[in-house]
Amino acid sequence: MNPWIGLLKKEWRISKLWIWTTVGIVIAVNIVAYLLALKYDEPIAMFVPSLIVTSLHAFYMLMFMALSLQTEAKRLHLWLHTPQPVFRLVSAKLLIAFGSLLVSLFVSALFTYIASLEIKERYFNEEMWNHELFIQSGMLAVLSIVLLSIHLAVLCLFYWVIHLICKQMVSKLSGVIVTLIYFLFGWLFSLFMKTNVYEWLTGWGKVAMPRAAFKYNATEGWIMIEKMGTMPVGAIVFYGIMAALLFSVSIWLIDRKVEV
Repeated sequence: MNPWIGLLKKEWRISKLWIWTTVGIVIAVNIVAYLLALKYDEPIAMFVPSLIVTSLHAFYMLMFMALSLQTEAKRLHLWLHTPQPVFRLVSAKLLIAFGSLLVSLFVSALFTYIASLEIKERYFNEEMWNHELFIQSGMLAVLSIVLLSIHLAVLCLFYWVIHLICKQMVSKLSGVIVTLIYFLFGWLFSLFMKTNVYEWLTGWGKVAMPRAAFKYNATEGWIMIEKMGTMPVGAIVFYGIMAALLFSVSIWLIDRKVEV
């Protein structure tokens, strides 16, 4: 068997309970919301919880990696003493996390879409609803959730590695040190975000993107309008490179600094 495939199967085995549990929670929340919508004859009672659950998927890969890495921390000597390089060990976790995110997010977004159709039937006239614009806006929102989820997962990996190193050096204060490092990096990055350099790195390649906006008109009721926004390609490239660098640094630190 290909060692890479073996790693993916191993990650699937230890993570499948989490994966099916999260999908089950998504379905359960939406069913309960649907029953409440039927009881009170109010489609918003389904749409709002469904939208919240879909939005919370931004933290899906973060939680997945935190739980998976914590499991490995209990048997670190076994995990890191396998013949597989650290890059494969960690990337297998990220790949399974990403795949499970897509499954759960698809189920959740499907419920949100169904709930939105009920909102449309109740509150919108047919000519006031631009279905193509709504789908486009929804896909952009899903893409944003996926990208944010990946970024948070890599940050989780980085701080987990920092925690392991601190635990080896000063076990009792490792939690405090990691917390201080987290807030220090956050403060420094917030200062960097106010500089012209940050604007130069992230502000280029702005692409005009139409998005759906909603407002209430006394005559027509609720209407959907198209509002133009911009999506800076530079920001996506910048945060993508930053995530790749954090991932690479994490792999290097595990290889060189983490003792088992």
